[in-house]
Amino acid sequence: MSSDLLRNAAEFGAAVRQARKRQSLTQQQLALAIGTGERFVVDLESGKETVRLGLALKAANLLRLNLSASDKR
Repeated sequence: MSSDLLRNAAEFGAAVRQARKRQSLTQQQLALAIGTGERFVVDLESGKETVRLGLALKAANLLRLNLSASDKR
């Protein structure tokens, strides 16, 4: 990604995938760590827009992705 700004579900999923791989975790290991099934991680990493936000944020936090909210545009 050319920027740290995540603009859509696909970019968020790619960031999750990169962070998971940097930490040498499998999709199954990440799923177990956040209390869900592997299918959720597959959907999240592929940018599926209908994944559960709470679990997506739980995955991001577990992977120590820096997420912030700002009103600057």
